[in-house]
Amino acid sequence: MTDNSNISLTAFFPAYYDEGNIGKVVHQCVKVMEEMKLRDYEIIIIEDGSPDKTAEVADELALQYEKVRVIHHEKNLGYGATLKDGFLNAKMEYVFYSDGDNQFDLSELKKFVALLPYTDIVVGYRRDKKYSLYRKFTSLCYNYFLRLLFNIHYWDIDCAFKLFKRDLFDKIDIVSVDAFIDAEIMLKAKLAGYSVTEMGVKHLPRLDGISTGARPSVIFRTIKEVLDYRKEYIREMSKKVT
Repeated sequence: MTDNSNISLTAFFPAYYDEGNIGKVVHQCVKVMEEMKLRDYEIIIIEDGSPDKTAEVADELALQYEKVRVIHHEKNLGYGATLKDGFLNAKMEYVFYSDGDNQFDLSELKKFVALLPYTDIVVGYRRDKKYSLYRKFTSLCYNYFLRLLFNIHYWDIDCAFKLFKRDLFDKIDIVSVDAFIDAEIMLKAKLAGYSVTEMGVKHLPRLDGISTGARPSVIFRTIKEVLDYRKEYIREMSKKVT
């Protein structure tokens, strides 16, 4: 068994329209964290102004578990702002995040933690995406678009199953407020010299709640963020070359 006694880990979960999901996610996460026998851990729910009862469920979980806390947004701020809150509020040496929609098997986090002696970042890719054909198509186009613009070759850069050294977020500024945040972080990690390992993870169908990630308004805002950041990225890469 891997010795994790020197590792401290924050796990956080964005939650929006997830009153039927977030409890399952947190219960499983607590179980996995305890089984790994870490030096210390915490779990954060980032409740993004959800109009259903996600906030109430999250608060009940924080009362049930000593190591669970909740950050509430008074109104919906969007995916990027929610992830940024999670990264900047993490207190442990490493930080992991996944979505609060219960579409991943959190026991796979154990395999990610086992790689920490050898890499700074472990990023998941969904082996079989349980999405509609439309979502699969937009994801494929997005990953190809990023490959063309930035010459990066991740299998699934927007997969919500990633583990980072937390000190990365002391060194970079996160600008994105939409879906580009995953790619922005990975690109800035590359510029900062962090090592990355990819690992396949199982993707599960969403059984409760509402998915809002592929709305046309989000897609268009994300494309704008990509194009705006490309100029900065080219400048930073040219500095490294010279």
